[in-house]
Amino acid sequence: MNTTSIRIIGGRNKSYRIVFKASPTLRPTSDRAKETLFSWLQFEIQNKTCLDLFAGTGGLGFEALSRGAEHVTFVEKDKSLFKNILKNAEHLGYSHSSEVACSAAIKWMKTNKRQFDIIFLDPPFDQVHYEGLLSSIKTGGLLAEGGKVYLETDKRTEVTLSKNQIVLKDKTIGDVRLMILQ
Repeated sequence: MNTTSIRIIGGRNKSYRIVFKASPTLRPTSDRAKETLFSWLQFEIQNKTCLDLFAGTGGLGFEALSRGAEHVTFVEKDKSLFKNILKNAEHLGYSHSSEVACSAAIKWMKTNKRQFDIIFLDPPFDQVHYEGLLSSIKTGGLLAEGGKVYLETDKRTEVTLSKNQIVLKDKTIGDVRLMILQ
């Protein structure tokens, strides 16, 4: 089995490596993108509830917990990645401050009753209709009042936002576009 890893770049678990099975369909957020994202959120992550919707390795959610988030819900449909997130949550001592669901994102959203301060959206670029996803978040009431959505897309992807969505931050790093929406 070919494994690779990503690291937590800041906070309590800085330098901890999340090891996972390498897969051509998995594209973890780069350290550079994480540095940008968490510098944007550095004063807002403390004691917040977060949703890592297409969790993959769980890198964004674990980074948030490491930096003081109160709770993270991870949603990942791949069973081996789901088990890996559970294992890392336990190893890092986040079993009580996290919840891990093995489900497709849209299916999970239909049954979720929680609201989140910050939602991380880093889906497989070629498998998602962003406008539909953002609309489902709004109609499902997933985002708390004043909450923010982090969106990661391919830089060539055009995302049409609804008139009540505000782009607070927008940056392109390599082939990836990072945005914070409100």
